[in-house]
Amino acid sequence: MTLDNPLRRDTVTVITRVLVGEDDRGQDVYDDQERDVDRCNMQPVSSTEATDDRVQVVTRWRLAGPPDMGLTNMSKVRHRGVLYEVDGEPGQFGSFAGLMDHTEAFLKVVTG
Repeated sequence: MTLDNPLRRDTVTVITRVLVGEDDRGQDVYDDQERDVDRCNMQPVSSTEATDDRVQVVTRWRLAGPPDMGLTNMSKVRHRGVLYEVDGEPGQFGSFAGLMDHTEAFLKVVTG
């Protein structure tokens, strides 16, 4: 029996950069592959603003998703039209009987 988690109502798009070959000079060629992952939860964490010579805002979010979502530190995540970078290594967490198994990561977006 699977219980639905009412907090996991978001769908995110995970963007993974995949090596697809080499160019004519021997340089690696990559392609971004996108896939939608449902049963996720996005929560705002913090926002900082630097106003030295220009205004720069760094906003961090916490993403919780299914344990098999395949998120890496090189992944990007799109949610509601905003593109986020994974900030650090995502963690995979297990629980008793698997009920609360999930992937968790911090995301950030920098503007300005």
